[in-house]
Amino acid sequence: MKFCVLTKISKRSVSFWYQSDNNAYAPLSIKESNEIPLYFYVNGNDFIFGSAARDRFNRHDPHAYGRYFEIIKDPSKHFSIYGNKKPVKQLFYYGIEQYLSYFLNTVLYKTDSIESYRQNFPLRFLFDTDIEDNEKSLIEHLFKEAGYFNLDRVFYNRTLFQVLSERGIIPKDKAVLLLSGIDDVLYLKLYKNISADPIGTQRLEGQGADPRVKILADMIVEYIILQNSYLSIDKDLEIAVLLPFCASLLENIVPIIKGDAELSDGNKYWFRVNERSLSDRLQYYSNDNLIYSAIDELLKTGSLLEENVFILLGTEEISTSYFSTKLLKKYRYVKEVQASDIADTMKSIFAEIAYSNYSAKPKEPTAPPVLPIAAARPPLPAPKVPPPLPPKKGSHVAPAQVIIPKLPEMKAPNPVKVNPVKLPPLPPKKGS
Repeated sequence: MKFCVLTKISKRSVSFWYQSDNNAYAPLSIKESNEIPLYFYVNGNDFIFGSAARDRFNRHDPHAYGRYFEIIKDPSKHFSIYGNKKPVKQLFYYGIEQYLSYFLNTVLYKTDSIESYRQNFPLRFLFDTDIEDNEKSLIEHLFKEAGYFNLDRVFYNRTLFQVLSERGIIPKDKAVLLLSGIDDVLYLKLYKNISADPIGTQRLEGQGADPRVKILADMIVEYIILQNSYLSIDKDLEIAVLLPFCASLLENIVPIIKGDAELSDGNKYWFRVNERSLSDRLQYYSNDNLIYSAIDELLKTGSLLEENVFILLGTEEISTSYFSTKLLKKYRYVKEVQASDIADTMKSIFAEIAYSNYSAKPKEPTAPPVLPIAAARPPLPAPKVPPPLPPKKGSHVAPAQVIIPKLPEMKAPNPVKVNPVKLPPLPPKKGS
């Protein structure tokens, strides 16, 4: 059976999709969602990954871990499992492998342990915009070190550009500026064309959403605090968490916006916001020039003119008519990425994986440096040796003895110690 699991990784969560036997790709979900918050709980032989671990973390359980990409910066941090002390960076590996075991047992109906599949398991990583290059390398190294050799990285933006180009949305001859909003941070990436690597990047704190989205999130958090005064809330964190939820609310805006909002602790709280109050606050928003300046600076760095650049709004927090209208006042080409564009991009990614027969692309070997060839010199003339004197009459001359130099003495090579790689133990199955 041919199959593949794709994992999308961001600072706050991971998401899973899979494809098997050339069927359509599908989300790999446990319970309701295929998106798992990046929290871990380890106590003795108990290992929990996801929402239940987040609940323990928010209750300040000393065995619970959050903010993964922050805590791994401290090399002294460790956790213990099965009686073994492990560096805290391996939490991610144990969490992901728990999902891979779930996939084998419940989707493929395999009874074997994940250990027997590691070497050939087709695993693909899709890194979100907020993951830095050194963090990508760390994650990949964790799995290669554990014996995952059919491992590869998916370049989402490149495939997205190709899909939009085939639809005639992005012209092939123009540069592309991709804007993405994650946790209220606006990421800007400039590409010289749809096939090139980025030639410039920027990030703007506090600008990663349509202003209405951020204002609505702020108002919802304020309402929840007012109604639940006992709560200890990090307001900035909760606003960032609510941005995708608020973006969906504004798709069909009504005079009274109400419902249940889920905060970072996983609990839902009822809210009620007046749309007129939202509009009143919007009048005082005046940060448009900050984004304009960032875009202009990137274009200047890339020696590009505005009319030769296509601006693409890549995430739901900024893929709104309000945000695009603001940009269209200054820039000629602005387009929102639609849900159908994202679905077709994922479809194209899995089609490429299937076309490769679910094998990782071989890494191109680095060519050895070409050394310059020295100019040939004419051979030196042979030294003139005077002819031997003729022997005296009656004397006997012994034949010349040829002296053969001794070969260098062969020394036994030093034995090379081979330290076998000790694979991490199998994470416990869910429910054990």
